[in-house]
Amino acid sequence: MSLKNSAITKRLEDIERIIAIVSGKGGVGKTLIASTMALTMAKFGFPSGLLDMDFTNSSCHLILGVDVLKEKPVEDMGVLPVKVHGIEFMSVAFYSRGEALPLRGMEVDNVFRELLMITRWGRLKALVIDTPSGFGDVILNIATYLPRAEFIAVTSPNRLSLEALKRLAGTYMRERVLGVIVNMSYKPIHSSVERMGFKVLVEIPRYDDLEDYMGYVDRLMETEFAGKIEETVLKVLDESFKAGYNGLT
Repeated sequence: MSLKNSAITKRLEDIERIIAIVSGKGGVGKTLIASTMALTMAKFGFPSGLLDMDFTNSSCHLILGVDVLKEKPVEDMGVLPVKVHGIEFMSVAFYSRGEALPLRGMEVDNVFRELLMITRWGRLKALVIDTPSGFGDVILNIATYLPRAEFIAVTSPNRLSLEALKRLAGTYMRERVLGVIVNMSYKPIHSSVERMGFKVLVEIPRYDDLEDYMGYVDRLMETEFAGKIEETVLKVLDESFKAGYNGLT
């Protein structure tokens, strides 16, 4: 194991679960789901974190209502995530000032590892990672550098999204997929998903008013959408999580 990989492992050793939210196609609500999932865990009273790894299009801060021009992570033997709405939050948007960060190849790998090496997470029950659409460098890096990471895939019922999900089913990462969230659902696709070897965690209808809640977390967490995410959290987390947080062993 390289020194960099050892440093990453050290930074994450106090985190019990690492759950990456992935999707083969864009526009399926992955970022909103990742953000709401971390907020839901905090609502349950469990220490949780949210890491935005969509480097070229970071947007979790918009959902959380965080002004990246005013809020800044504190440097203290590394970088401490910003604490907001009960969660620990980290994003490259704090350093790119919310602008797009065009990266390719080794640049993605370098930023990925640097962000993990410098961030000092607290003792968390779970860290939720938002990822870019597709199964490119960031997803492969998560699978490689974070061997404990699990995945939740997000799809919509349309054919293109399902074809992208099928490609995930054909990779070595399939065994680490906890299940699939069907977002903006308008027809049952359980059988299609199950034929790929995945289980459907929840089907979420389309809610056209969700954009009105971006940046207004209290209102977002009162929506039916948030209730559906709560169902998902209860399904994917183990019995000890549901029973109550007793600290990390």
